[in-house]
Amino acid sequence: MRFQLKGERADERVKRCGFHGVVRLVVIGFGFGVFAAAAVGCVGGTTPPAPPSGKQAAGKPPAPVPTAVAEQKTEGQNPPPAPYVYNAEGRRDPFQSILVTAESRNLQSLPPLLRTEIGELRLIGIVWGGFGYSAMVQTPDGKGYTIRVGTPVGPNNGAVRKITERYLTIEEKYTDIFGEKKVREVKLDLHPQKEGSE
Repeated sequence: MRFQLKGERADERVKRCGFHGVVRLVVIGFGFGVFAAAAVGCVGGTTPPAPPSGKQAAGKPPAPVPTAVAEQKTEGQNPPPAPYVYNAEGRRDPFQSILVTAESRNLQSLPPLLRTEIGELRLIGIVWGGFGYSAMVQTPDGKGYTIRVGTPVGPNNGAVRKITERYLTIEEKYTDIFGEKKVREVKLDLHPQKEGSE
């Protein structure tokens, strides 16, 4: 028997590969055939085919389902689980940041002068006498507070350092973008000059 493999004769291939090489090729080919047959068998599955829709085939009554198989199917099926409902009672909102919640609680517990940024304060009056200088500042909500040198002001550990007849200065500690702690001085004038006036 002679047949051609990729332009070569079979006897030339046997000479080149040897007898064992040809046997190896035959075994590999047989293995691929078995694998393909198994794959085709698995695609079919084990479920019986559905009965034809509409009219059933004439003369063939439907096949009865064995009772043992029907009992196994009903026992193996569990009722569908109830849908999950989240109960939020006594729990925090899962979509709200923990950091924002803690920060807002801390700010609410502080006195009004420590909650207000220094830039939002307005100096509305300065009083002096035998007891020294004191000043009155107003917060954005319209409330006034009396402060003296050393009074803590602002959320960044600021404090009043100097009060004169015309202004007051507040020193505030802050951390710059490089992580270094620095102190800045903010000056609030009693009569701030308007833009354009000399």
